[in-house]
Amino acid sequence: MCGSNRSGGCGCCPDPVILQEKLCGNIQDPIDQAVWTAPAVNDYFQGTFEVFNAGPGTIDFSVNGNVFSVPAGNSRAVSFNNPTIFIVQTIGQPGAQPGTSGKWCIVLYKRILA
Repeated sequence: MCGSNRSGGCGCCPDPVILQEKLCGNIQDPIDQAVWTAPAVNDYFQGTFEVFNAGPGTIDFSVNGNVFSVPAGNSRAVSFNNPTIFIVQTIGQPGAQPGTSGKWCIVLYKRILA
């Protein structure tokens, strides 16, 4: 069977190509919204989500429903398999302060079969 033994010399099945997509944006209080959602046909198999908090308050973010807090002057990065939604929030949580700002960055990976 093609692809079951690559060392056997079968060249009819090409190797998949891994693509990397980078997205970034600014955070300015007030914000409570999804800044990225996966497309209807989600072919992203992994993603790294990072938030930098310039202060003065706390920034919360969630990936696939898992919530993380970032205190002022810090950053936090998390990786998830099969990401579907990324939400950033500066309002309505302990440590919220007007004027909180920062930056978010995402690195997404998808596999393309050529």
